[in-house]
Amino acid sequence: MKKLDSCYHSHTTRCGHAYGTDEQYVQRAIQHGFKVIGFSDHIFFPGVHQPGMRGDFSLLEDYKQSVLSLQEKYRKDITVHLGFEAEYYPEFDAYYRSLFTDHGFDYLILGHHFRYENGRFPIYYAAAKNASFIEEYANGIVAALKTGYFSYVAHPDLYMLGYVGGWDVHAIQVAHTICKIAKETNTPLELNLGGVNGRGLMHIAGEYRFPYPYDGFWAIAKQYDVQVIIGIDAHAPEQYAANNWQILYDIVDRYQLTLIDRLTFKKPR
Repeated sequence: MKKLDSCYHSHTTRCGHAYGTDEQYVQRAIQHGFKVIGFSDHIFFPGVHQPGMRGDFSLLEDYKQSVLSLQEKYRKDITVHLGFEAEYYPEFDAYYRSLFTDHGFDYLILGHHFRYENGRFPIYYAAAKNASFIEEYANGIVAALKTGYFSYVAHPDLYMLGYVGGWDVHAIQVAHTICKIAKETNTPLELNLGGVNGRGLMHIAGEYRFPYPYDGFWAIAKQYDVQVIIGIDAHAPEQYAANNWQILYDIVDRYQLTLIDRLTFKKPR
């Protein structure tokens, strides 16, 4: 089995659907031979409440100080980075910038889960059943990557979880749109283990498969020769144990993808 020794996609209990202490994540990562861990909890937005999905903005300082203290405590054993997994909404542009300039964040990864409207999240793209919603998802990723704020795209094939059309012309076009902008902006795409560990095999649009990664998407990613990174999407410390990684490495090998294991952080220009 190939060995994974870095992961930039880890959550904390602040999001409302993860388990374990921040320190336990670091300790388990060290125990299993990791050299780099990045905390990337679901972003806290000022004035926005989404219990069970993301923490409130009031938790920002606690999150930041916890990660920075672990960074110092374990600096001889592992490199610890501070980040967020974030959607991109233009109305919060100044806030994204402030995370880098005022709060010392190392990176953001793009996890474009929801449409945002007036403090609410009416559309979940992983449950989007019609073509217009998955096309909206792709357009949101294009807008986000053009900002230069995001160091990689988390689970870009997330839309295949709920889409009832299967691998049809719309799903294929969405893959082309995402891979094209990733190539143009030199932004890696993530092979995400969360669809394997978190959900497992499912019946979706006539197929029995993992919700993501979706093979058809990665065949298109190969056409664009985008960079690919593996993310555990850890929601519990024990997920740093070697568990199902080979499923992702098999996709890398099958499509001869360009795999990276260290991330170059992007920041506002």
